[in-house]
Amino acid sequence: MKYPIDTIVMINNREWRVAEYRMGRGREWVYTLANECVDGSYDTMRLNELAISKILVDEPQANLIESQALESFA
Repeated sequence: MKYPIDTIVMINNREWRVAEYRMGRGREWVYTLANECVDGSYDTMRLNELAISKILVDEPQANLIESQALESFA
């Protein structure tokens, strides 16, 4: 288990909270991520560790675009 409950994960500038995790298919952790909507309801999705690690980027996207633009002009 890499992401404990109540860990906040940023995906597309939205905060997703790890609401649950369980062993899926006997060999991999599957996480339920929840995002609270304005009306109090929740959007949820289930992802495994590999999918979460591929989605996450350490550097904010705006900085990546800016640095790529500067490199193309250099």
